[in-house]
Amino acid sequence: MSRHSKKNYVTPEECLAFERAAEYKNEYFDGEIFATTGASRKHNLITLNIGAELRNQLRGRTCEAYISKMRVQVPATGLYTYPDVVVACGEPQQTWCS
Repeated sequence: MSRHSKKNYVTPEECLAFERAAEYKNEYFDGEIFATTGASRKHNLITLNIGAELRNQLRGRTCEAYISKMRVQVPATGLYTYPDVVVACGEPQQTWCS
């Protein structure tokens, strides 16, 4: 029996098409699409504070800090997600998520 036989397997390309048409953000992992939820006021304040501090710490370096709406692929796991805060050093690579 196929490991994907119990779920509707979606390719990364199909996920991108779905994501572009969706009114909300989704995560993609192992052939499945997961809708993400909104965040609380406190959560957003923490995210902003961490992002601002990272930006300050990264001044003059080749790294940049991004918050919430930056889609990220984790090659080691195949996860496509929207982390609250992410740091990219050098030129970020564009994938299907870009």
